[in-house]
Amino acid sequence: MKISPAKKEFKKRFGQANHLLITALVGIDGIQSGQITVKPESFNTSWNPRDYKRSAERSRVFILKSFLAWAVESLEMFMTELNRKPKLLESEQFTILFSRAGQSVYKKTIFIADEIDVDPILIALMEVLITWRNYTFHYDIDNEIRESSLNCLVEKADELKGRFAGLEIIQLKKTWESGGDFTFKETASLIKGTQDFVSEIDKYIIENIDLERYFLETIEKYFNSTPKSHRRYISFDSDKKLKYLKTLLQNIAGENDFDDLIIKNIINKLK
Repeated sequence: MKISPAKKEFKKRFGQANHLLITALVGIDGIQSGQITVKPESFNTSWNPRDYKRSAERSRVFILKSFLAWAVESLEMFMTELNRKPKLLESEQFTILFSRAGQSVYKKTIFIADEIDVDPILIALMEVLITWRNYTFHYDIDNEIRESSLNCLVEKADELKGRFAGLEIIQLKKTWESGGDFTFKETASLIKGTQDFVSEIDKYIIENIDLERYFLETIEKYFNSTPKSHRRYISFDSDKKLKYLKTLLQNIAGENDFDDLIIKNIINKLK
């Protein structure tokens, strides 16, 4: 396994976020600069703002906020997938951590990331992102950036600037604390931080997952939901069962690289 199903789904949702953000802002810039003053004829609606530049600037802020909110939603989806059977993170400790986190994406993120030693800079950026989303879009929120995470960002300001296209952490801190709007650079940095954070967790999964256990649980779940396929599988001889399971895992798990010994062990364990 080179990439987990959870990360594949994350990439579908959020993989080209910075490219799409830039594309949207290019259009906004066309309005602000006066190059675009008339809507395309294909838009079957009215558009005649009193102040083109002001309308474009408000739209720019809305787009930046929307992308950051989508980043948190995509991260939440990824974290949820990690705890969905068949589990990508399988241990008593991970079960306890997910149970303690409940429905909180903030708690899931910091509990799991701390457990597997994700880069503290990335954890801190996720705390900034998630708490910003919570305070911006929800009410009665009590989670805050941990002091240790905030200190990490401040102490590693130079490293952050190099890794995230000149990101100024002091300015980011002021924006977050004042409830202001993030700039394009800050938004792009938080998007990249989200993608890097997911990649670190996925790297841990790939290096530690018990593939035999995961594939077996994946197949059992599929057979439980499709008894007809299970009955068909049982009727096959050993060689055909091997080929069938490989094809099945390609279709339901997106896996193409198999160790025949693992598949044979699964055949012996399947009922």
